[in-house]
Amino acid sequence: MEKLLRADRVRVELNGRMILKDVTCYLERREIMLIAGPNGSGKSTLLKCIMGLMESKGRVFLDNVEITHLKPSERFKMGITLAPERLRVAKNLTVEENVSISGDFQEALEIFPELGPLAKKKAGKLSGGERQMVVLARALISKPKYLLLDEPFQGLHKDLRVRVVNMIYNLSKKCGVVVVTHDELDEIFLMSDKTCILVGGEVLYFGDSEGAEQLMREMFM
Repeated sequence: MEKLLRADRVRVELNGRMILKDVTCYLERREIMLIAGPNGSGKSTLLKCIMGLMESKGRVFLDNVEITHLKPSERFKMGITLAPERLRVAKNLTVEENVSISGDFQEALEIFPELGPLAKKKAGKLSGGERQMVVLARALISKPKYLLLDEPFQGLHKDLRVRVVNMIYNLSKKCGVVVVTHDELDEIFLMSDKTCILVGGEVLYFGDSEGAEQLMREMFM
């Protein structure tokens, strides 16, 4: 059985406007895929469709099983985890309660020891960087088969960004990792196996990252 996460001809229309137009891409286990493109190109929308958070047409497969009609919670149980953009946390819960939704808080402290002193603090009172650590820790300890990271470096200072880049690389030895980012773009691109470039909701390029190098440099670097 193929071990991969695949979006097949995914289409999204909102208010009469096509946000995604027949987007097809796939990621094998133990690979990193970078999804790149200008603002408004549909990158975050694609991750939400894979997670089942947005209504879309087309099909989604997980390890050769179609999951198109499954709820987000069912996809999560099967091994897909999304770390969303915009630092989304449950503001009325503590840091420990937010993280423990996905697993062992002590395991999260091994990743981000900075969360220890914040354990009993309400997430709504955290800084942007602290919230992002909560979002990432919650995703990382869920032991995903496929991890979808939407702007994972938001609010993080340089040292933490470097640590997260290393985490992504180490995670890819166990699971597939999809990254949407404008930050640390060079680093993610250089260690990615596949690149999907979206422009205006359409795939401009999908394939080996080596083949995307010239396009990436022209557009973003």
